[in-house]
Amino acid sequence: MSEALVALYAPYCQGTARRQELQRALELLAAGSLQGERRLRPTGTRPFSLSWRAADSPLDPSAASLCFADLPDLAPQEYSFELPTYRLVLWLMDWVAAGGDSSQSADLPDSFWRWLILGLDPAAVAA
Repeated sequence: MSEALVALYAPYCQGTARRQELQRALELLAAGSLQGERRLRPTGTRPFSLSWRAADSPLDPSAASLCFADLPDLAPQEYSFELPTYRLVLWLMDWVAAGGDSSQSADLPDSFWRWLILGLDPAAVAA
């Protein structure tokens, strides 16, 4: 992982306090996708994939797509959106902190789901 890239994102992504998570999230950013599981209430999970085309700088918008896997009783659902790249990196950091990696699924943080579903500004709502 390039130290220059870490230094570029650190001011936007709590890089001083969460350096290891930032490094792992930037590696994930370069990979372009992840597999996760959305926790359902009261029980269960729903698999999803998140993919993106990352921009070159933290403030530039990245194009992303969220797809819920095809389940026997539901057709696949896909949501496309744009968001500042640093915001994507922050959510990737939270995904990593929740235990997500190439061999383990995790859920994205609640702030992601509130932003996607309700349009709430993640900066105005605690994660």
